[in-house]
Amino acid sequence: MTATGNLSVEAQERYGYIRQLLVEDFPPPARLVELGSAPGDQIVQLASLGYEATSVDIGTSAEGWGAGLEGRMDRMLAGAGVADVKWDLEVAPYPLEDASFDAVVMTEVFEHLREYPITSLREVHRILAPGGRLYFTTPNAAYAMNRLHLMLGRNPATPLADWVGGIPHARHAREYTFAEIRRLLEMVGLEPVLVESRHFHLTSGKTATMARLAKQGLDRLARLRPTLGPSILVVAERA
Repeated sequence: MTATGNLSVEAQERYGYIRQLLVEDFPPPARLVELGSAPGDQIVQLASLGYEATSVDIGTSAEGWGAGLEGRMDRMLAGAGVADVKWDLEVAPYPLEDASFDAVVMTEVFEHLREYPITSLREVHRILAPGGRLYFTTPNAAYAMNRLHLMLGRNPATPLADWVGGIPHARHAREYTFAEIRRLLEMVGLEPVLVESRHFHLTSGKTATMARLAKQGLDRLARLRPTLGPSILVVAERA
């Protein structure tokens, strides 16, 4: 999505699903960190459940991802007791201790990284405790609708307007396939324990009857054939 959207509203279905997976695997008060946490809603919701929560985000134009209110994210983190680390995920090592977290949440972030994104996954491995897990989502480059757009001569990548102006790190630098994400995780020593796809905008975005039916159909397709779904969702464990 572009920086003009309200991620705090549009991502609630994804937040809920990740929260469900986390609670089943690591009930509160487990130690967790969200990498690339703007607009802050997800980590604040997790902290409210009793998790020992840390937020890591570059901190630049964070309001552009949420309600657009200056200082909103900082106020939310402080109010929820979330440790707030301002850091660029392109720069390693992160200011986080080795093996210091039970869970790492990294949703809709990887596609925005430009300088050797695998560095972020190496850092995930380093900061996870043995047996800890990464909860990861990113758009699927081979999504069925992307294939259709290409057949029709349309570009499925980040809109051209985002390459003319706007916030540079809001653009998608690269999207990945399921096979590529599996390979990257393997390279850093993270073992997938769950790999699937979902359509996480069934109740947001376009709400006309035909649009809702189309999204429901794409969600069913994603569950049956994840490689055709809109999202890549992986839970991966550090041995």
